[in-house]
Amino acid sequence: MLNEENYEILKNSFIEFQRLFNKLGVVADNASNINYDESGLYQEEEEVCERHWLKLSSKIVDGISQTFEGYSIELLKNDSLEKRELVFNINKDEEKSRVVVDYSENDSLSITQIS
Repeated sequence: MLNEENYEILKNSFIEFQRLFNKLGVVADNASNINYDESGLYQEEEEVCERHWLKLSSKIVDGISQTFEGYSIELLKNDSLEKRELVFNINKDEEKSRVVVDYSENDSLSITQIS
């Protein structure tokens, strides 16, 4: 688990990326509005949402990686683009932590360290 000092640094880093989390919320909204029908036309919309999700989440991971040099930062892929949370594994030597960032409310983050 991250010690208290590192956890505070991590929280502040996530807060700095609030605008990216807000954009991820828009991606989740767009994904939930995709009309899945038999035509298959939804596939392009789904691919656009996935590319946006990947680009935005990669920017967050890159920023966290710069803050926590020497740590391994792994973002777990969501099972759905509509899910409004990011799950990170943050590891360094014996220090292993899983952090969940819920961005379901605009301009608000819920950050939980679960291990």
